[in-house]
Amino acid sequence: MKKIYIIIVIFLIIGLGTISYFGYKYWQNKPKSNNQSNTNSNSNNIQTTNPPLESKYGLVFPVDQFKKRLFKKPFGKYITSQNSPVQPERFAGFHTGVDIEYEDITTDVPVYAIADGKVVLSRTVSGYGGVFMIEIQLNGATHTVLYGHIRPSSLPKVGLKAKKSDQLAVLGTGYSLETDGERRHLHFAVLSNHRLDLRGYVQTKSELTGWIDPATLYN
Repeated sequence: MKKIYIIIVIFLIIGLGTISYFGYKYWQNKPKSNNQSNTNSNSNNIQTTNPPLESKYGLVFPVDQFKKRLFKKPFGKYITSQNSPVQPERFAGFHTGVDIEYEDITTDVPVYAIADGKVVLSRTVSGYGGVFMIEIQLNGATHTVLYGHIRPSSLPKVGLKAKKSDQLAVLGTGYSLETDGERRHLHFAVLSNHRLDLRGYVQTKSELTGWIDPATLYN
């Protein structure tokens, strides 16, 4: 009689184990609801997607590490030979753009089209060395974007139609004719009403209304 009880207990254990196993497999393979699928999908995107290098206006950065390297001359700062973070200082006035610093980099520094546009000026100019401007659409209006201190041999041709993120040139070598003796940096400016104005400084604050602070265009 005792053997019969032992056999019954063994069969019960085997039966419960089988039921548990198939029950587990069923719940593992059960189709997920839409809410569950969406939650998992979003979670994966957050973990695997890199943050875009774009602003709320759909612009890409003109150079790598744009925000990190904007620390000497911001837009609108009044520069004199006494207060300038760059010494010795050749210029004075309200700064019409932002300077992105690359003195510590010895390899080529590419500059990029921040949006689809067309090159409307490209040449060497006193104070910049190589400089070019592209015409873009921003908020339904035409603006011009200036890139200063560019290696002249890399300047794009006037009339070139650029796509957003296209490499257009490289920065010039610091303290050489390529940058007209300036340190290695990008002077980057955005002008309203598609104007062709090469001034890096203006003498009155009211004149800055013709320029837009580039930093405000990026998140």
